[in-house]
Amino acid sequence: MKSMSMKKTTIGIILAILILIVGFYSFKSIGYQTKFLPKTVVDGVAIENKTISEANAALKSHYQDKVFKVTEGEKELFSFKGQEIGITDDFTKNLKNLKSKQNPWSWPVRMMGSKGDKEEMKDVTFNEATFDAYFAKLPLTSSERVKPENAKVEKTATGFSIKKEILGNTFDEAKVKAWLKKSIDEGKTDITLDDTYQKPTVYSNDKALKDRLAKLESLSKLTITYNISGQSVTVPHETLLSWLDENDKGEVAVDEAGVEKYVTELSNQYSTYKKTRTFKSTNRGEVQVPPGIYGWTLNAEDEAPALAKDILAEKNLTDRKPIVSGSGYGRDDIGNTYIEVDLASQHMWYYKDGAKVLDTDVVTGKPATPTPPGVFSVWNKERNATLRGEDYATPVDHWMPIDTTGVGIHDSPWQPAYGGTLYQTVGSHGCINTPPAIMTQLYDMVEAGIPVVVF
Repeated sequence: MKSMSMKKTTIGIILAILILIVGFYSFKSIGYQTKFLPKTVVDGVAIENKTISEANAALKSHYQDKVFKVTEGEKELFSFKGQEIGITDDFTKNLKNLKSKQNPWSWPVRMMGSKGDKEEMKDVTFNEATFDAYFAKLPLTSSERVKPENAKVEKTATGFSIKKEILGNTFDEAKVKAWLKKSIDEGKTDITLDDTYQKPTVYSNDKALKDRLAKLESLSKLTITYNISGQSVTVPHETLLSWLDENDKGEVAVDEAGVEKYVTELSNQYSTYKKTRTFKSTNRGEVQVPPGIYGWTLNAEDEAPALAKDILAEKNLTDRKPIVSGSGYGRDDIGNTYIEVDLASQHMWYYKDGAKVLDTDVVTGKPATPTPPGVFSVWNKERNATLRGEDYATPVDHWMPIDTTGVGIHDSPWQPAYGGTLYQTVGSHGCINTPPAIMTQLYDMVEAGIPVVVF
């Protein structure tokens, strides 16, 4: 009986212990219905035995005090805590999701095992206005930082080469801002800005850049030769080189202003307009004749864009005929076919191909309205014209204007005689009065454009 009693007692004790164990297990398991299991870590924060609300509060506090370190290379630029950028996250949703995956009855296994739940929270939110205010004060700019530069074609003393791009270390603030937000959002505490610099948009291996270099090198080797009224002029290589470059759009271009300056210099050297001439007169040997309207200039304003266009197209560059303005281009200036008027002698000659064809006494302008000296040209021929002034209207049979003020050569049947000093008393308003018979001959002999030398 005694052994039976002891046996019952032992069984009772064991059952009691089992009941206690089961009860404790059940009690703990029921507790873990609302709390996280042991070894649950979120973003480095242990939240075991915490309710969702307690875990949320712990994580909020963690992120408020979390330090984010921002570096450039090996150097720390600045650091900040979550509260400085207005982290106001609520992790309840993510914590509920994590809690739903935990089996509250598995707590003994978690306690005895080596594994647990280690989670990283994503989508960390913060107050945009607070972040923007903080970002505006960051030390991102400095005069010591180097700005990026695109690779480009560079002109040298002898030609062109590609100047390599400069990467620089100036921050692209939009990239920095986006990268900080992304890193904070992902919970990263060590943030490097090494990939947030401004970058060149053209690099030295750019095909278009290399094509422009090849084009400029080709253009710089061109030979440009002008034929200026029979004289050959070659544009110097260094001058051509100075015209070539890239424009603001990165296109091969010719400096039209530089071309115009050069053509103007050529015009000053070779043109005949507004220049005093040495003229071998019939009676007085060499005389100095002031400028008139006869002569030509290179039209630099029109020639410059025309030449620039042809340079880019690499055409019409040999024996080039420039655009000119004025009269007499292509002639040997006055040449050997011209009309000569000697005001002192009151005489006029017509030479054709160097031979005197006709000469006559004339009456020129009276002292109050003198005939202007200079080199002019017969720019028109007109029959039966009426010459008009402030106080006259005179019909003539043959009219050949020679300047732009109304001076010309015409018949004058009203004159009693010609030559001598008659011009002082019966002189014209500036025109060259010619005997009618001689004027008829002269009119028929000369062509428009012929030079008229008055001195």
